[in-house]
Amino acid sequence: MKNDKWSRQKIRRVLTPAIWVIGILYTFRSHYTGCPREVILGGWLIAPVVWLMLENWFLYKPGKDDWEQFKKWQWHQRNLWLATSAFLAVKYLPLA
Repeated sequence: MKNDKWSRQKIRRVLTPAIWVIGILYTFRSHYTGCPREVILGGWLIAPVVWLMLENWFLYKPGKDDWEQFKKWQWHQRNLWLATSAFLAVKYLPLA
């Protein structure tokens, strides 16, 4: 009988893209609802870092998960976070 239980790796593969999509959609929505730019930028500077730490602490199990694949997954997320944060900083912060 096949085990249909969700593994930590499966949870990461579903939950992580969902969180990123929700964050991006919320950012677009908040432009129309008048959310302060500082709140949006602050959220993007803090929330992804917190997510990466939580993912590392709770959704990675040493010995059972592939460390190299996990590092690569987090590397891609970090780059997405840096690109989004840089874009929002250039867009929101005054140049002068």
